[in-house]
Amino acid sequence: MAFIQTDTFTLRGYECDAFGRMSIPALMNLMQESANRNAVAYGIGIADLVSRGFGWMLMRFNLRMHEYPRYGQTVQLQTYPTLVEKYFIHRDFRLLADDGTLLGEATSTWLVFSIEKRAMVPMPDFIRSLSVPAGIDPQPKLPAKPAFQTTPWQPTDEKLVTVGWFSIDQNHHVNNVAYVQWLLEAMDNETLQTREIAEIDLVYRTESHWNDQLRVQSALEAPDTFLHRIEQQESGKDVLLARSRWR
Repeated sequence: MAFIQTDTFTLRGYECDAFGRMSIPALMNLMQESANRNAVAYGIGIADLVSRGFGWMLMRFNLRMHEYPRYGQTVQLQTYPTLVEKYFIHRDFRLLADDGTLLGEATSTWLVFSIEKRAMVPMPDFIRSLSVPAGIDPQPKLPAKPAFQTTPWQPTDEKLVTVGWFSIDQNHHVNNVAYVQWLLEAMDNETLQTREIAEIDLVYRTESHWNDQLRVQSALEAPDTFLHRIEQQESGKDVLLARSRWR
């Protein structure tokens, strides 16, 4: 069986920013919820993996916003797997207005890890055997190592974060959306108040856990583009690398 997950949401106040636009963390949380529901339909949900000693981990995520929905607006969110490989599964998302207008789209790359070893493993057979929906138009696969991952740069802004209990998910590591919220909260006031994100591209590098100390860094790459890094304060290991484009 192949499944396209379609969910309808009416935007609530806490899912919007100070200007009434849907916030990026809120959108990513809804995308994650729809992805979870789709995974359950396929028999590869969180509980299905945990019972076999595995967990899901997001490795790559790219989101492009064409138009922001606003408070009280009803939107439709679609998600489905597009390709299953030996080590990765690829998933797309589409955000639609109630008249069918494409508001935003995202593509992502996920891996499976061993809960015991906390290390990536080949995609288990019960996931490899799933069928992707017919008739879809998949977005291009994200490069595993985008150019910005190796671009040398020095941070001009830095903020320290202590991982709190409510940033931890069922896999017992920081939820992927929490990193994005910290990244955005560390942006300068003028950018947050006068611009909106057109695109954000994320590379998740390693886990972090409750009470970890993280360093959130950013620097201007071009007039409308920023580079971002979140690293473990103690070890200096990269946790997240990102590039954001604003308009």
